[in-house]
Amino acid sequence: MKKISIIVLCLVIFVCIPFLLSNNKNQVVYCDDEMTASEIEEIIEESVNSQLGDLDFSDFEDVLNQLGDDEKQIFGSASFLDKIKKIISGEFSENQQSIWSAILNLFFDDVLSFLPLIAIVIAISVTFSLVSSSKPNGKTKSLGDVIHFVCYGTVIIILVTCTISMINLTSTTIQSIKAQMDIAFPILLTVMTAIGGVVSVSVYQPAVAVLSGTITNIFTTILMPIFIFRLVFSIISNLSNNVKLEKFASFFSSAFKWIIGSVFTIFSAFIAIQGIIAGSVDGISFRTAKYAIKNTIPLLGSYISDGLNLIVASSVLIKNAVGAGGLLLLFATIIVPIVKLVVFMFSLKLASAILEPITDSRISNFISMLAKSISLLIVIIVGCAFMYVLVSGMIMLSANFI
Repeated sequence: MKKISIIVLCLVIFVCIPFLLSNNKNQVVYCDDEMTASEIEEIIEESVNSQLGDLDFSDFEDVLNQLGDDEKQIFGSASFLDKIKKIISGEFSENQQSIWSAILNLFFDDVLSFLPLIAIVIAISVTFSLVSSSKPNGKTKSLGDVIHFVCYGTVIIILVTCTISMINLTSTTIQSIKAQMDIAFPILLTVMTAIGGVVSVSVYQPAVAVLSGTITNIFTTILMPIFIFRLVFSIISNLSNNVKLEKFASFFSSAFKWIIGSVFTIFSAFIAIQGIIAGSVDGISFRTAKYAIKNTIPLLGSYISDGLNLIVASSVLIKNAVGAGGLLLLFATIIVPIVKLVVFMFSLKLASAILEPITDSRISNFISMLAKSISLLIVIIVGCAFMYVLVSGMIMLSANFI
């Protein structure tokens, strides 16, 4: 009887359990799903905070602290680490109105700073034109040459002094871009190595070294002297009607364009092709490793594979957030010199247009040639910054295995 009772009890329990589970099925699954989502979010957050704590952003903070109030407003934060956390958490929302307001403030401040300079140049040139038109008829050539030399020399001193400050500003900006490369790329490559993008790192590491070393040196040691030579020949070619050196100035302009175009094309093609190939190889390797873990480790293989996904996901978030933060810092760094150079260039073009019908053509030609030379400084900054953006973008797009 005892055996029969035990058997009957087991049968009753076996029959009742499915009904009990079916009645509570939705509730149980719902609670498990909520817990699973919460746990995943907590694990990713802990992993992100742990990895951010291991990274050193002090050099980025130093660069940010050296910026002015307008640049910090454009960057959108007083701390680089806080900016990274906002990007990772999805709270990255820039106030577009404040950014444009800061840029407009920079623009109008530069316009007001260059207005007295341009007004002085125009006033000197107009005075020269009036004196030349009222000179005695008997001493036209010699006196006219003396007046032109005095006026032209005064204009040269004023504009070249300002141009030297623009050259120094450009050199300082290039050095700042190089310093940011030396800070950002080691962090990005370290995080990429942790993700498993070993092949990508082996490709980007020499490219980064070439960019921060060779290419920036080309910009500062070759392109900057070419700009100076062009400026000198522009000055000399307008001293007298008998001196014809415009072709030399044109030659240096062509050399400048060919050098920067060749460097940009070769480097961009190399980094793009190699980066795409390396990213594909790393993606295949990562998926192969996940498959091997999931199918060779009994019972725990699936859990380990899912945990690996969470760790890699947090590392990808950090990599892309650091890259985006570095690009925002780069933009805040270069916007001031670019706006200043653009305003100075258009001020010169405006002065040349005003002076062309009322004064000696040599003065207006020199101012026009100087404006074209200033555009080369803008190209140097934009070219160097764009290569930085290209490499950072390729790194951000690489090793995104999740």
